[in-house]
Amino acid sequence: MTDKIFLLLSTMLPTIALLLFFMYSDKFVEPKKNVLSTFILGIFIIAPLQVFHYTAVMILGEPIDYNPFFRAFFKAAFLEELFKFCVLYFFCTKFTAFNEPMDGIVYGIAASLGFAFWENLEYVYIYGEFDMEDALITVWGRAFTAVPSHAFDGVIMGFFIGKHYFRTNKSHINLLLALLVPVILHGFYDWVLMEESINSNFMFLFMTIEFGLVIYLYRSLKTDQLQKKTESEKKLN
Repeated sequence: MTDKIFLLLSTMLPTIALLLFFMYSDKFVEPKKNVLSTFILGIFIIAPLQVFHYTAVMILGEPIDYNPFFRAFFKAAFLEELFKFCVLYFFCTKFTAFNEPMDGIVYGIAASLGFAFWENLEYVYIYGEFDMEDALITVWGRAFTAVPSHAFDGVIMGFFIGKHYFRTNKSHINLLLALLVPVILHGFYDWVLMEESINSNFMFLFMTIEFGLVIYLYRSLKTDQLQKKTESEKKLN
C-alpha cells in the first residue's frame, strides 16, 4: 500500500511542483481559483482529443494509421497545443486578473501542466502494466523530460498570447506564433521519439532549444514586471 501511495505521489507531484514554482515566482500572483480552474481545464483537454479520434474512427471505420511524422506533428503536437491555445484564448484571457503579459505565461503553464498531469496518470495506470519498478522509471523519466517540455511549450504559448493582448498596436502575428512555435517544438520532440531511424537523444537538443527560449522570454517579461512594480511603489510613495 505504501508503494502505491508513493507511486501516485510521484506521478502527480512533478506537475504540481512546477506549477507552484512559476505561480509564486510571479511578482503579482494570480488568484488561486483562476490557476486551479485553468489546470483542471488542461486535464480535460483529453476530452476533445478523444472525441476527435473516436469521430475519425466512426467516419473511417477504423483508427487512423499515422506514420511517425504525422503522428508527432498532427495527432500529438497540433491537436494538443490547439486545445491548450483554446483554453488560454477563450477562457483565461477573460479573467479580470489577466492584466499583464506575465499572466499569459502563468496560465499557459497551468493549462499545459494540467494536460501533463493527466498524461502521467495515463502512462502509469492505463497504458502501462502495473509493475512498480517500471512505473517509477516511467514517472521519473517523464518528470525530467515530458513534463518540463509541456511546461516550456506553455511558457512560449503564454508569452505570445500575453504580447498580443497588451500591445498597443495589435496584430494577429503573436496569436499565430502562440500556436505555431509550440507545435513545431513539440512536434520535433515527439518525432525523434517516434521515428526509429532517428537517435532519440535528439530529444534533449529540442528540450535545450525550448529551455533557452523560455529563459529568454521569461527574463524579458520579468524585467518589464520589475519595472512596473518599481513604478507602482514610487507612485505610492
